[in-house]
Amino acid sequence: MSAKPDLPHGFLGAQPKFSELHLKTDSHKDAEFKVVANNNVSIKLKTGIPVKVVTKLTRCRDNVELPEYVLIQRKDDSALRFHVGVPESGFYKFQIFSLSESEATESLPNVYNYLIEFARVSRPAQPYVKAYTKFYKDHCYLDEPLFLDPSETGSVHFKMIVPKAQKVAIHCGEEWFHLAQKGDWWEGKAEVYKYRGKVNKATVNANYDKDGTSYDVLLEYKL
Repeated sequence: MSAKPDLPHGFLGAQPKFSELHLKTDSHKDAEFKVVANNNVSIKLKTGIPVKVVTKLTRCRDNVELPEYVLIQRKDDSALRFHVGVPESGFYKFQIFSLSESEATESLPNVYNYLIEFARVSRPAQPYVKAYTKFYKDHCYLDEPLFLDPSETGSVHFKMIVPKAQKVAIHCGEEWFHLAQKGDWWEGKAEVYKYRGKVNKATVNANYDKDGTSYDVLLEYKL
C-alpha cells in the first residue's frame, strides 16, 4: 500500500472558480474519501450553468497520469458524472478543470480536487470507452457498456441516449450493428468480440439526417 501523499495547503476541495461557475458537490461532499474492495467510483457534481470540463487522474505512488480510467457524462446541463477506475490499490489525485461553455478559451482552470484512497482492489479496472467531443457536447448518455471486457465472449448489449439522432449503429470490422430506439434510449446487441484479433476497435456512430448516409463517431472501444 502506498503512503498518503503530502499535498500543498489548499489543494483539496473547491478552488476559487468552483463557486463562480455555480458548481456544487453532490455524491461526495468530502474532498478526501476511501473506496474499499472496489476498483471504481462514480462522482457527481451539480452544475448551475452549461460547462465544459476536463480531468486529471494521477496515481500518487509514481505520479503517473491515467486519462483512460476516467469517463465524463451528462444527460443535461444540471449535473456531471465522473466514472473513475483504477488499476491497483493506493492513493489517487482526481482533479477537475472547468469553465462556462460560452467561454472561447480552451484553457480551463482547476475548480475542484479530490484525494481518493482505493483499498483492497482485487483486480484492476478496465480502461473506459473513449468519448468524442460530440458525445459530451450533445448530452449523450451511455448506460452500457462503459468498456469492453477482454475476458468476455458472445454479443454485447448497448444502451444509450443520443439526442436528435435518426440512426445509431455499432461499427466493427466489416459490420454495422444498428440499435433500435425505445423511447429516449437506443438499444441493441452487437457481436463485436468475434473481431478480436482482427481489428483493434469498435465505434458507436450516429446519423442525424434520416435521408443521409453520413455518421458521426461518438464513442470508441478498444477490442
